Amino acid sequence: MTQDSSPQPVSQPVVIVGGGPVGLSMAILLQRFGIEFTLLERSTHTTDHPKARGTYARTMEIFRQWGIDGLMKRHALPDGSDFFTFCESMTGHEWGRTNPEPNVGHSPCWKIIQSQDTVEEELLAHARRSPVGRILFGHEFLQFEELEGSISVTSREVATGKTTVWQAQYLLACDGAASAVRRQASIDMRGPATLAVMANEYWQADLSQVRDAHLCAGWRVHAKGSPYPISTVLNTNGRDKWLTLMPVGRDADERAGERTDDEVVQLARAMSGVPNLDAKVINRSVWRMSRQVAANFRKGRVLLVGDAAHRFPPNGGYGMNSGIQDAHNLAWKLSFVLRGLASPRLLDSYDSERRPVAESNADFSLHNAARFIQTDEALRSGNVDRINFWIRDSDNHIHSIGQSLGFVYEEGAVIPDGSGKHLWHPRYYEPTDRPGARFPHIWLDATRRQTTLDWFDKEFVLVAGPKAEDWMEAARRVSGTNGVALQVRQLEDSHQKDGLLVGLRGALLVRPDGHVAWRRPWPASDPAAELSAALQTLLS
Repeated sequence: MTQDSSPQPVSQPVVIVGGGPVGLSMAILLQRFGIEFTLLERSTHTTDHPKARGTYARTMEIFRQWGIDGLMKRHALPDGSDFFTFCESMTGHEWGRTNPEPNVGHSPCWKIIQSQDTVEEELLAHARRSPVGRILFGHEFLQFEELEGSISVTSREVATGKTTVWQAQYLLACDGAASAVRRQASIDMRGPATLAVMANEYWQADLSQVRDAHLCAGWRVHAKGSPYPISTVLNTNGRDKWLTLMPVGRDADERAGERTDDEVVQLARAMSGVPNLDAKVINRSVWRMSRQVAANFRKGRVLLVGDAAHRFPPNGGYGMNSGIQDAHNLAWKLSFVLRGLASPRLLDSYDSERRPVAESNADFSLHNAARFIQTDEALRSGNVDRINFWIRDSDNHIHSIGQSLGFVYEEGAVIPDGSGKHLWHPRYYEPTDRPGARFPHIWLDATRRQTTLDWFDKEFVLVAGPKAEDWMEAARRVSGTNGVALQVRQLEDSHQKDGLLVGLRGALLVRPDGHVAWRRPWPASDPAAELSAALQTLLS
């Protein structure tokens, strides 16, 4: 994919700024809809730092739809690795550990512990296999100007300084926490910008002698007698690469300077408990822990996606996952608007749906960070009962299937049916077919290869009850009206599971992203008219 050399503005429906996991996911989603785009990423390559490390069930469902979940798993720690150990060092005294989250079958996928660098590697390789779209690494975003009917975006090739102007319909800010697009759009962030300043030290050493070194997600280390604060050592590959996270200040980096390589080696020896450990530095970073959500996710033709729209403490692992799910929510709406199948007002639902989820995930992450503070105080106290309590409570840090799958869009591209608000618990997931919820996963075959989630991809789907032939016939009549295709799927008697209230003769309208848009659990006198009215309400 090469840059257009024309001095005239290059026409492009969508410009994506940022080539991290969120920008690359947005590129893949637009490719699936056949929407042309240009992706601009200042760096010449994907990240070489582990960064985020958990890919959760809903994100894995999306990757499964793209056919790349298996590629992601090959980079992951083994199943059951989602636990933390609390210790004096990785080889020293252990006070206790959390328990892996049980998989009770609410998804065809399960979460994995995988470093962000490998996520980006696989996403970029997958995106580059499509002929749709330009993916330009080594090209930085400079500025935008919103015009009547379009948006003008200027970029510069870093190596040559050559600038290009792109004439687009929409600009997607996937450029991370320090988003230049968000700043130029003057969209405020709400919440504390700095909860702590953290230093990451990424180092390599053979620690195969450590108990469960191939399995444990991380160690919370209180190295008594050392000059270091309580820190976390994260397992990035189960073999020989480790990431240490350590606070270095409240509002700014309070060190005289970053650690030398020799000092990182000493740090690695203290964390591991191996005095003569042969360690070497891979790379490092300094970052601010924040709890912020943008005041708006959309301003005119600019839409914020991922960390550009929300910044969470890393505790709980919801940053990257939220961003990829933002993209999944937005992509079908952009496609429908750009193809003239929906009013541009549909894009307003992106903010009303995803911003409450971001607030919830931000609070969940902040509570986890506070839980670590309590656990650290318990470790310093030496009180065994106090330590045991907070280690047991820390299961709530990891066990979060409800947070991952249970969110329900209360407003937006959904039609409420009068049922009460669905309240979800972060630790437990309760399937529901209520409007706004992710349609529940049900295996469709004895070999467990096909699931109801496979029904939802690029079009609206009418899901009919086992005896709802009238609704199915109505969907076939309505399909194609105003260009909007409707797929038809029918539940069987054996699919009547907890949480499915559509009934034998009712029907559901499910969006391309798998969320229920409308529910009618009974027959209608004129089902085609009701279905047409629902689609018009959703898309007008």
